[in-house]
Amino acid sequence: MNSETKICQNCKGKFTVDGDDLSFYEKFEESAPDYCPACRMQRRLAHRNERTLYKRECDLCGKDSVTIYPPNTPWPVYCAPCWWSDKWDARIYGIPYDPSRPFFEQFRELQMAVPRIGLLNMNSVNSEYTNNSADNKNCYLIFAAEKNEDCLYGRLIQNCKSVIDGAFVYDSELCYEAIDCHKCYQTMFSEQCQASTDLLFCYDVRDSDHCILSVGLRHKSYAFENKGCSKEELERKKREILSSASSIAAAKRRLEELKQQYPVKFASQTKCVKTTGDYLYNCHTSRMLFDTRNAKNCGYIADAEDPIDSLDCNNVYYKPELCLDIMGTLQSYHLRHSAYIFYSHDMEYCDNCHSSESCFGGVGLRKAKYSILNKEYSKEEYKRIRGQIIEALKREGMYGAFLPPSVSPFGYNETLAKDYWPLTKEQAIAEGFQWQGATTGMVGKETILRGKIPETIEEVGDSILNEVLVCLDCGRNFRITPSELQFYRRMHLPLPRKDFECRHQDRMRKRTPRALWHRKCQCAGGSSENGAYRNSAGHFHASDHCLNEFETSYAPERPEIVYCESCYNSEVV
Repeated sequence: MNSETKICQNCKGKFTVDGDDLSFYEKFEESAPDYCPACRMQRRLAHRNERTLYKRECDLCGKDSVTIYPPNTPWPVYCAPCWWSDKWDARIYGIPYDPSRPFFEQFRELQMAVPRIGLLNMNSVNSEYTNNSADNKNCYLIFAAEKNEDCLYGRLIQNCKSVIDGAFVYDSELCYEAIDCHKCYQTMFSEQCQASTDLLFCYDVRDSDHCILSVGLRHKSYAFENKGCSKEELERKKREILSSASSIAAAKRRLEELKQQYPVKFASQTKCVKTTGDYLYNCHTSRMLFDTRNAKNCGYIADAEDPIDSLDCNNVYYKPELCLDIMGTLQSYHLRHSAYIFYSHDMEYCDNCHSSESCFGGVGLRKAKYSILNKEYSKEEYKRIRGQIIEALKREGMYGAFLPPSVSPFGYNETLAKDYWPLTKEQAIAEGFQWQGATTGMVGKETILRGKIPETIEEVGDSILNEVLVCLDCGRNFRITPSELQFYRRMHLPLPRKDFECRHQDRMRKRTPRALWHRKCQCAGGSSENGAYRNSAGHFHASDHCLNEFETSYAPERPEIVYCESCYNSEVV
């Protein structure tokens, strides 16, 4: 099938819908989207509040609870035990579809009436301040996180213990400021490292131990700036670097310098075939994927595990299949244009529904079937009314797009969308998004002035737990928790100078964006040998410059030296 070129309704940029995508839309009996992939993802992420938390009373039991909804929201909010209980049923709020009124106007009225769950936090112990999480113990301010213990301040932390200030960290222990690290132990201020122990300020180091300020190492021990080093010398350098906040800042700058001297692979992909994107594992015949594992025949997906035959999804897990334009799902089949659908199938334009099937415009449903706007029908009547709504949405030019920004339960400034597409209040409102004016955060209450935080952890007494600090970047106040202080002392780390949100944004800026550029491998031969060309690592290609091309998330104007996989593997070996 031929591709189709379109103009995005939002950003007005050109984009191409290729033949594979058009075939997929035909399966769903839908036309090609009117929004480009980036704007489609932005609309989905504007329905996901992960990290903006509030305190409010449960509207059912009256107990104080932590929620993702501020007290000024117009709909009821229940704590998790109440929401999952049998004390209420979302079907009692059902309304008959009125063909004389816009569908999403009626959908919004239903949203205003149906209680919402305060947090998605399941089977956790002493981990009240976590969201989109499950099976955690003694954790605080970690998000999109599962099966962790004693972890603080992070996003996408999975199966970890004592990981503090991390992002995209898996199966690791005793790590600090780790980004995209797998199976690491006692690793600090490091990025894209795997199966390694005792790393400090390292990048892309694997199967190694006791390395400092090193890049691209494999199977090495005791290295400083990629050169061999004695155990005693390495310990001395480690003490020097961790001696103060100033020396740590200097080491951060030095790591950035070293990273520019070594090539990077065009994308972080392992066991991937015919796939474009970054931070991928075992993905096949897919395009524009990010932070995804075990995908097959998918496109435009991020933060996913095991998706099959799906397009335009974010935060989808446990083998979602035949899903189109979804924000948040667990083990579901044949979904489209919906948010937070768990263990369900054949759901369309639904919000926060569980263990249900064949529903259209449902909100907060559990174990429902043949439901439209939370009102149940016979199978035949359901099909008739559903067809009527779809025809009305097509006339309005709204069918085939995600839930509109006007029905998001969050302000744009509360959501993940702001991480990837920062907007001012005026810009967000102009694009149809909402804005939350009552976000959390305290300013002007600091008891330790900016720049007066002690340089070393040895200078910090227990009284710090009673102090209020101020972020160097945003000026918001923050505190140190007892478990956090214990960790800093154990690892000989100075106190942070920024609040959690600014630290998180610093980590996110170290990762590549969720966009792709077509580029050529930058590997050029150094010396010639028998008509071939060899660089410093001893790999060959037939001309003085590698001819491989690829899609990469490293923009052309970035300073990194970007290699194809073959050249990169030869270089690091």
